Amino acid sequence: MNLENLTQFEKTGKIEKTNFTVEGIVRRYNIASSRIKNVKKYLMSNDDDESVYISAYAELYNSFRILCEVMLALGGYRTSGTTKGHHEAAINTIWLTMDDEKMFKIYTRLKKIGKKRTGMEYGGTFDISPPEIKTMIEDVELVLKKVGQKLEEAKPGQKLNL
Repeated sequence: MNLENLTQFEKTGKIEKTNFTVEGIVRRYNIASSRIKNVKKYLMSNDDDESVYISAYAELYNSFRILCEVMLALGGYRTSGTTKGHHEAAINTIWLTMDDEKMFKIYTRLKKIGKKRTGMEYGGTFDISPPEIKTMIEDVELVLKKVGQKLEEAKPGQKLNL
């Protein structure tokens, strides 16, 4: 975790220091995990209905965003509730909290989902193919696994305020 750069990001007002318990963070992690399961359920019952892909895409986005928030929390931060773009702020910190160069390509792909999701939900065009959804599921599951590994290192009952 790149705490020095997180501190610099904090100075922009988009994130702030706060206290968390490991149990609270694990609950958020479990929500992200269940959203990925929802995506798979949507897609299993899909008969090429575009709305199913839109729902799956939104669930993947939310899962990834929550995982980014979990990583921020592990560093003792949360997005500032007083700023616009708090979802984007959480997603932008994944580079700092995971600090894994091997994941750079995956983070780059996943970072794009927020813009696409916003466009779709606010009247943009839908342009997501089944292979793109499959890649996104794999990418988000990989981030889920990495975040899970970080959570395993934290101790139950521990307060996180680094």
